[in-house]
Amino acid sequence: MTYESADLQSEFASFLKAHRCNIPHDAPALGSWERLPVRRGRPVTQEEIAEAAGVSRNWYRRLESGEAVRASVKLLDRLARVFGFTPEERIKLFRLGVPEIAKAVNEL
Repeated sequence: MTYESADLQSEFASFLKAHRCNIPHDAPALGSWERLPVRRGRPVTQEEIAEAAGVSRNWYRRLESGEAVRASVKLLDRLARVFGFTPEERIKLFRLGVPEIAKAVNEL
């Protein structure tokens, strides 16, 4: 792993965590996934994001911790929907999540 890709992974992890932590505690849903009433009023957990995106909590935890895992384009799309990203946020998610995109854009 190059320094640049490690840096992108770290930024990707921070991006996901920051957005999860900024979801209002009283949010009733994550994308089309309804939060349990008992969870409303509490911070959104990694487990809730994982469940809403259709992956295991461990897999999502690894993404958010910056471990050397690779998210598929389909998973990135599901995460963008769960988070309710704007078009600009989606672009950033894909640039960070798929290093080849970031590299191609930087070479333009």
